[in-house]
Amino acid sequence: MAKLELKALRKHYGEVVSVDGIDLTVEHGEFACLLGPSGCGKTTTLRMIAGFLVPDAGEIRVGARLISSPASVIPPERRSMSMLFQSYAIWPHMTVRQNVAYGLKMQRVAEPERRRRTDALLKATQLSPQAERYPAELSGGQQQRVALARALAPKPDILLLDEPLSNLDANLRGEMRFEIRRLHDQFQYTSVYVTHDQAEAMTMADRIVVMNAGRIEQIGTPREVYERPASEFVARFIGGSNVLQGRRAGDRKIEIEGRTLCVGQGEFAAPGAAMSLCVKTHDLELLPERGHDQDNTLRGTVRKHAYLGSHRDYVVDVGQELVITAPVHVDIPTGAKVAVRFPAERCRGLVR
Repeated sequence: MAKLELKALRKHYGEVVSVDGIDLTVEHGEFACLLGPSGCGKTTTLRMIAGFLVPDAGEIRVGARLISSPASVIPPERRSMSMLFQSYAIWPHMTVRQNVAYGLKMQRVAEPERRRRTDALLKATQLSPQAERYPAELSGGQQQRVALARALAPKPDILLLDEPLSNLDANLRGEMRFEIRRLHDQFQYTSVYVTHDQAEAMTMADRIVVMNAGRIEQIGTPREVYERPASEFVARFIGGSNVLQGRRAGDRKIEIEGRTLCVGQGEFAAPGAAMSLCVKTHDLELLPERGHDQDNTLRGTVRKHAYLGSHRDYVVDVGQELVITAPVHVDIPTGAKVAVRFPAERCRGLVR
């Protein structure tokens, strides 16, 4: 069983700590996404899993097998893993069929079995009509499917994917997200996918591992990390949240800019202690200034306004800056005085 375990994994470059003692278990057949901004340590983690980098501390295991530690490292070619890169890295002088069969040839798989497995993967990745074409004759999406089919051909225990869609245009990225997930469900391999794009992670992952500054901030399903962020970083990074600074003012209440707001969920600090309020941009309601008399509102001024076709985005200064996603019919000019309503049931308390 291809269960992947990282224990106290650490990597540094001089005084710069890239990965800072992370623990992670990816179950057999699970699709896990390492999500975070550039420099958070996600690609370094993936390269340690692949065997391209040696950890400074900690262990990597697949099942009961120790594959990496500071004292002993099994080389990449003996780990039963395949890796998909941003650049595809398919052979330009080989046809699609030859590219897909390459790993099987290196494994010395007999010709009849090699052809059977290659044909099955060409069919699964919808590449059978292009089998005898060369990479230069293919679209970007087709080239990515060739790389994916080639990675799957040797039947790896674990598939590693390092931002494989970053070179595709927006429409192809959307198509390939579903394609990669479909193939994962069909073949049930264990997958670790690195991305800085939350839409990719939300679309494909069974669990998302949110990383920041070399550490894991939160692990959870897409719904868990979106609806119940465990920290201010996760709240800001996932799903367009506003995070306002305040103090606890009572039972499920937070004082912000001199006003007391009711908060329906989350964690709460001791009375009077500093804490934060998290709320999604699309959960806030923008009202004319006279709406300030309603419950759970703050008075503010519109600083920026952008028309985006299906909706409008506003930046509102309430003493702290808020971003609000409003229906397209809500048309309020820059400089206008407004009230912002905070639905209590959609507001979440965060302890700093």
